[in-house]
Amino acid sequence: MSHDDGTEYVLDIQGVSKRYGATTALDDVSLRIIPGEFLTLLGPSGSGKTTLLRLIIGFDTPTSGRILLNGDDISLLPPGERGIGMVFQNYALFPHMTVAQNIAYGLRLRKWPRRRRDERVDEMLQLMRLGDYGGRAITALSGGQQQRVALARALAYDPKILIMDEPLGALDRELRLQMEEEIRRIHRDLGTTFIYVTHDQQEALALSDRIAIMRGGDIVGVGSPEELFYRPRSAFVARFFANSNVLPAEVLSTDGASARVTVGGSEVDCAVHGSLESAQRALAVRRRILARKKVTPSLRVEGEVAETLLFGDEREVVVRTEQFGRVTALMEARTTTDIAVGQRIELFAPAGELVLVEDDRGES
Repeated sequence: MSHDDGTEYVLDIQGVSKRYGATTALDDVSLRIIPGEFLTLLGPSGSGKTTLLRLIIGFDTPTSGRILLNGDDISLLPPGERGIGMVFQNYALFPHMTVAQNIAYGLRLRKWPRRRRDERVDEMLQLMRLGDYGGRAITALSGGQQQRVALARALAYDPKILIMDEPLGALDRELRLQMEEEIRRIHRDLGTTFIYVTHDQQEALALSDRIAIMRGGDIVGVGSPEELFYRPRSAFVARFFANSNVLPAEVLSTDGASARVTVGGSEVDCAVHGSLESAQRALAVRRRILARKKVTPSLRVEGEVAETLLFGDEREVVVRTEQFGRVTALMEARTTTDIAVGQRIELFAPAGELVLVEDDRGES
């Protein structure tokens, strides 16, 4: 469907709310997705991701608002008539069927001719790098192979959109990284519109063209991974997505693109991205920009080391400060071998990397 600005949207969610009795699970959510996009719904448990997913796929209907697919209102259509593919976390494969039979399942339901069906199954086996696995039992496959079969089955009939609900949650870390690469490759090769649902920030960063961050039944941030990570608009997005420290700040002056603020008794300059509506302000300080090397101008943080955690090449250092409370830094491990719990430490964050955000931490 083409809009006034000429943009085509494969999915247009318009002011959708969902209430269960007195509980509001989704509150006036709007979101537009362009064809071929990889969009991730990201948020903590209870943020509304699953409710929105259920409304898009057709497992539930909105209390108010509309969902348009290629311009057609599908809000009340049953799942089987929407042309949307689905991959579940537990794969939901049929154990009594072979790999090829699983992939062909949706094609049989749609009454594809046998020859065309077989050709499509072969195409999907090749795409998923499962060329010789068509005759194998599902129970004989590894977790990663089963994941690819589930993807092949969902994509076989060429759905308008593919939804993936926490698809990598059951896999170990190494296999998860491999599957992220596979999912990126498959998306590139097919150009199908993907909607990916997760609570894992790293997955969202690695896979997405855009990310919609959800909180309390609402979408609180939408943008590319780079925009949300480096240029957040709110304290919640900065903390949840970029694991930033969020420090209370008072604005002394601003010219729209930058501001001078008071934070912890000191004055410092910082960036501002877009107009901030809330009167409450905070300073977002990413953990990786804090270092012991003094830079000018910068935010200075001084305190006592409360905890250190080694993450291979990096070390997380938690500092207990008088001005800001607990502040966390993430530094190269080889530069931190002399840091110990209880010692005094001084850290600096370059002013150019600091971002002024709306302080929405007190909201539900």
